[in-house]
Amino acid sequence: MKAPKFEELFAQLALLNQPQRQQVLAALHPAAGIDRVVALIDEIRSKGRCCPDCACEHCHRHGQANDLQRYRCCACGRTFNDLTGTPLARLRHKGKWLEYLGTVLDSRTVRSAAKRVGVHHNTTFRWRHRFLDRVKDDRPERLIG
Repeated sequence: MKAPKFEELFAQLALLNQPQRQQVLAALHPAAGIDRVVALIDEIRSKGRCCPDCACEHCHRHGQANDLQRYRCCACGRTFNDLTGTPLARLRHKGKWLEYLGTVLDSRTVRSAAKRVGVHHNTTFRWRHRFLDRVKDDRPERLIG
């Protein structure tokens, strides 16, 4: 969106009533969640990024997929992202992961967590096992690397 059009839209936010504001916040909430997750992943992995196949540290950016930066190894040519080879690889709904972790910290059941986050209970069951698989050794930073 061009800057002048955005400024016009932004100025009109003050004219919204309470239900309309809640609707706008609900629409923006998932986008904010995924931005935070992607930023955390990038921050954690940027120091020791290497190819999961050959462990070469010489790789270059190679597009984006599913809101994550992809990389190509200069040695073996394999493409990967920061979650490749981790328990979080191929899990969907990244924007809801942080909200779900809050439900885990609150000791909620799988079904109540699913209802709160807005995903199927099978999804929260799978997340719980993937997340706790790496956290049980008391090193949560290993969840992503």
